[in-house]
Order: sequence, then structure tokens, then C-alpha cells
Amino acid sequence: MLLPATVACGVFMTSLDQNVVVTALPGIGESLERPPGQLGLLITVYVASLIVTMPLGGWLADRFGLRSVYCFALLVFASASALCGLSENIWMLVGSRALQGCGGALMGTLGQVVILSSFPRDRTLKINMYISLAGQSGPLVGPLVGGALTTYVSWRWIFYINIPIALTAALLAASLFPTTTKPVRTPFDLPGLLLVGSGMVLLVFGMDSVAAKDAATISMALQLGLAIAILAVAAFYCLRARNPLLDLNLLRIRTFRISFLTGGGLDTIGLSSVVFLLPLMFQLGFGMSAVQAGSLTFVAAIGSLMMRFFMPRLLNRFGFKRVLVTNTPIVALLVAGFALMQESLPAWIVLAYIFAFGVFRSVQWASTGNLSYSDIAPEQLARFSALYYILWQLAVAISVGLAAALLSLLAGGGQASVNDYRILFVVEGLITLCALSAYLRLTPQDGAHVSGHGAHMSTD
Repeated sequence: MLLPATVACGVFMTSLDQNVVVTALPGIGESLERPPGQLGLLITVYVASLIVTMPLGGWLADRFGLRSVYCFALLVFASASALCGLSENIWMLVGSRALQGCGGALMGTLGQVVILSSFPRDRTLKINMYISLAGQSGPLVGPLVGGALTTYVSWRWIFYINIPIALTAALLAASLFPTTTKPVRTPFDLPGLLLVGSGMVLLVFGMDSVAAKDAATISMALQLGLAIAILAVAAFYCLRARNPLLDLNLLRIRTFRISFLTGGGLDTIGLSSVVFLLPLMFQLGFGMSAVQAGSLTFVAAIGSLMMRFFMPRLLNRFGFKRVLVTNTPIVALLVAGFALMQESLPAWIVLAYIFAFGVFRSVQWASTGNLSYSDIAPEQLARFSALYYILWQLAVAISVGLAAALLSLLAGGGQASVNDYRILFVVEGLITLCALSAYLRLTPQDGAHVSGHGAHMSTD
């Protein structure tokens, strides 16, 4: 129990610090004498640092050992959190946030490797479900914790609270985590890091500009075009290199390719767009306040969290293929169904619908996430984890940027109307539905040693 709890601490801190800063920005700006509008860099630099460092996890774990690198990541995160709290100017805070992202990226990519290396595959499903609750709690409690600490104590404490958690987790990891008896001395792939890192950072900042509409169209197009070109070169390089930082050859594994590219990539783009579009439609289309919109969309996270407790038995009873083939049309219909939302609908109907969406979205993501590692060999786990998280970030960035671009196109450059949002929800529902063709190629036996489908599932 202590080992998964230690991993969950790292997942929670990484997720929390991606969201805790939002409500603290006014307090930070007042303290550092900067307007909140200039502090968005504190969020984007953290995400960019996460993305650049993620590919390093696999190589570092192979080279120096899983336990050593994870403990190092926790110490980096604790040190960076202390520096964030001690920052006296905006640039010191930005640099400390970037360092924080480096530690968070290594914790995120290696945490799953720890679990898959320490437990048999027929037990990892339950364990991963509970660890995912820690990751999903970050967006829920982050804004609340950030607002409370900033209001009643100081914004600096949103960073200081990480220090005792990270140090305790480091002590537990040092005594509990598995060690690598024979490090793999592969050369470091610097060209791969430069290509993947620069391409992903350009893509994230480009998609962020599209979503915020804060740059000229030509500038955004050039930035995104350059990002795509660099990532294409990076993909070609990683397929040809002897020891690439990102092992794209893992996509030859059918279950991983389906669950996180041809199938999972499409439904992640469709489902992630709802998080971006729904609050906008409620506020700009229906005239709700930010608090009203947030209180409604919050219900989706509650539904998602609750469903995680039932996923092991659901997958054990029906298997990955049957769950995904049945759930994909349902969740696609729910995405498209947001087009039917009316300002005059009773609040309880809206809440019930959003809750149902959260439940079925959780079924989709929990299924693809656990199917993705089902056929990964033990020696491939570190490389799998790095590729997994890079593809996830890529899909989310594409989702938000694509939704923003289509919304701007439908609105003709002006203020989007409710009908524009409705059209876009239907489009996103169709994108989600396209994933069904990939899931139909699964077999009933795929992932059975993870789900326990067709055999008695342990209740330990």
C-alpha cells in the first residue's frame, strides 16, 4: 500500500501545481508588482518544462536506476517549490517554475513504471485506478487550495506545502522502490531531445496562442507550421536512430497503437475539447458568471472520480474490447448532445447530463489508459511511459487549439454565438466516434491479463 501511495503523492503534486497557480495570480501579481495578465507565463512555462523533460525519464531510469531517478525528481521538485516560495521577482519565479516542471515530468513518467515493475499485470488495473484519483484531484482542489492559501495566508504557501510531501515521498521511495541491478549504458540522444523538445514547445505555445487569440494569424500559422515540420523530422529521426530518446517503434505494438493513437488519440481530442468549450458556451453564450459555469462543469469531475471505483469490475466482467466498442458511441453522442443545451433548461437537468458525461468519459480514458501497457515488455516500460505522456500532451494541445481555431472560423473572427458552439460540439462528437473503427479491431482477449476478463478477478 505504501508504494502506490508514494507514487500517488508524486502524481497529485504534479497535477496540483499545474492548477494551483491560477487563482493565486492576482496575489502573486500584487506582491511582485506585476499585473495578472502578464503572469500567464507561470502556467505555460510549467507545461513546457513538463513536455521537454518527459522524454528524459526513460533514458535516465535505464542509465541510473528507477529508484535513484525518482528520488532525484522528488528532491528537485521540493527544491524548486522552495525557490518558488522565496522568489522576489517574476523571473526568479518563472525559472523556479521551470525547474518544478522538470521534477514533475520525471515523477509523472516514472511513477507508472514503478507500479508496472513492482506488481503483476493482473493487479495493476486496480492500483492504477486509485492512483489516477490522485491525478484527477489536482484540477479539483488546485484552484480551491490556491485561493484559500492566497487569501488567508500567503501565495508563497501554495509552493511551500509541497516540501514536506515531496521529502516524505523521497524517503519512502528510497526504501520501497525497485532498483535496477544492471544499468543500461546507452548513449544520450541529444539530437532527439532537441528535436522533440523544440517541436513540442512550439506546438504548445502555438496552440495556446490559437486558444487565447493573442497573436497574428500569420504568426500563429508560421509557429504551428514550424512545430509540425520539426516534429515530422523528429519522428523520422526517432524511427531511424539506434537508441532514440522516444522509441516510436513501440507503436508497432497493436494494443498500444490502438489505445493511444488511432483510437485513443481521436477520442482524447474530442473529449478534451469539452473542458475548453463548455465553460465558454455557458459564460459567453448563456451569460453565466465564471462561478456559475465552474460549479456546473465541476460535476463532470465528480462523475469521473466516482466511476473509477467501478472500472476494475467493469473491465473484468466485459473486457476491453466490449467496453470500448459499447462506450465510444455513447460518449460521442454525449459530446454532440451538448449542442442541445438551452439557457432555459432546469439546473438539475444540466447537472445530471454533465455528471453522466463525466462518468462515460472516465470509462473511456480508464480503458484506453490501462489497455495501452498490456503488451509492453518489462524492459520497455520506461520508454513506454515517456512516449505515453508525450502523446497525451500532444493530443490535449491539438484538442484545445483545434477547437479554438474552428470556433474562430465559425464566428468569422467576431464573437461566437450559441449556434457556433452547437455546431462545434457536433463536430467534436463525430471526431470521438471515429475512434470506434480502431476499437473494432481489438480482440476479446486483448488486455485480458490486465483486466482479468475470462478469469476470476482477485479481490485482494
